[in-house]
Amino acid sequence: MSIIGVVIAVVVAALVYALCVALGLPSIVAIIAAVLVLLAGVPTGGYGLGGRFGTRG
Repeated sequence: MSIIGVVIAVVVAALVYALCVALGLPSIVAIIAAVLVLLAGVPTGGYGLGGRFGTRG
């Protein structure tokens, strides 16, 4: 897994958190949204492509 993909996923999660807080949502909702973005982005290298458990042959 590329470290650049992880950094991109973290930056996108931080932007999601900031957007949720700016919209006036509770901070717990913003934290959950950021964690979901991280879970979706980190296993695939941060690009949202491919599978979490490997690729199909």
